[in-house]
Amino acid sequence: MSNETLNQSDIATAAELAADFKTTKPTLLSWFHRGIIPAVIADGRVIRFSRKAVAEALAARANNPNRAELARV
Repeated sequence: MSNETLNQSDIATAAELAADFKTTKPTLLSWFHRGIIPAVIADGRVIRFSRKAVAEALAARANNPNRAELARV
């Protein structure tokens, strides 16, 4: 994803994104660590998410029953 496609309102912290998707911050971070959603790590520890990229990743996962089933295991 290029910098041109990201704007300030598209970038979110884990807490902000968890609120957007009505989940908890630990669940969101678990999705990231399991490779379900993408993120950008700055300075080694600061994690930021693109709302658009996360929405696309979750939509793609929802549209692929095999991957969605693996997430339940």
